[in-house]
Amino acid sequence: MLRENPPPRQKSWVGPTYRVTIIMLVIGQIQVSVAMEITPLKEFLADRYYLSLVQFVVSFLSIQLYGFFYHIIVKKPMWVRLLAGLWTYEVNTMSIMKPAKRAPYISLILSIFLTFLMMIISVIYGNSAIKHKKGLFTTRHKVILWSERIFVLTCFGIIVCAEMKRVIIEFPTLLVYTILSSVFVIVFGASMRKPNFYRQESTGDYILIGQLYYLNFFALYMGYVWTTASFIELMGWRADIHDIFVYLFYRKNIE
Repeated sequence: MLRENPPPRQKSWVGPTYRVTIIMLVIGQIQVSVAMEITPLKEFLADRYYLSLVQFVVSFLSIQLYGFFYHIIVKKPMWVRLLAGLWTYEVNTMSIMKPAKRAPYISLILSIFLTFLMMIISVIYGNSAIKHKKGLFTTRHKVILWSERIFVLTCFGIIVCAEMKRVIIEFPTLLVYTILSSVFVIVFGASMRKPNFYRQESTGDYILIGQLYYLNFFALYMGYVWTTASFIELMGWRADIHDIFVYLFYRKNIE
């Protein structure tokens, strides 16, 4: 009997997915840092709370429509794909940014570090889980569904917390959202390593998955930003980077 040839090995799209996610995440983080420095924008949004809710609704509809019609969008000309992707990206980025308030620089720095640390953990856990065929896996359908739900939930939570006057309530609320996002990015990272997770017949499927993964990492990043900011406010600490630098490195000389 002739030995049957093994089925061709499918190309892994995990690497390109992370590449898409990282590029979008870095651009999103830069936009946050810039938006928080634009005083007229902060004042404009602070006086018009309803605009945040409008952004939230538009963001929710955009991500739903983009995911639903993605199989049609990928067959369109390049400019259509670029426009649809850019619109969805910017709408979702702006909806969760909360530029009406300003976070301390130390919160932004810590959040960048913690976000990429979680990404490294998701890579390590995903590789380990797929190697041992045991871990927090779920199906593609559930990943996409819960990716949208977690992002929308976190986005809405951050908008609501922006109007809270009591930081003692704001901090634990934001902490819960941040923990949820932290767990989910790990589940997402493990699940997309499962066989047949990607649709090989769909051109650019990794871009869709990368965008969804970005949404969850950006939600996690903003969760870290405002959770650390509210914690600093709750503790009554001075969050000036210059003061922290002096305290750590020049305190003895000053004394």
